[in-house]
Amino acid sequence: MLEYLKIAGIAMLVILAAKFILHLDLKKVIGIAINALIGMIALWLINLTGLVSIPINIITCLVVGIFGVPGTIVLIVLSLLGVF
Repeated sequence: MLEYLKIAGIAMLVILAAKFILHLDLKKVIGIAINALIGMIALWLINLTGLVSIPINIITCLVVGIFGVPGTIVLIVLSLLGVF
């Protein structure tokens, strides 16, 4: 679980860096962070079922953080197709 917290912290730093580089509104950054947190929890729960194994890393957190639930569904489909 500590590993997931490290990944979440790094993802949050990447999101904050994007805020300053791209001059995003703080409301958008908070929305992306909340989506990333919910998505990471969803990926963790999906991995607990054992049906698919999706690695929880910075890339998957950012995909889920930016795209939300549709991003999670895409990651599940890609995992079932054997892409990663």
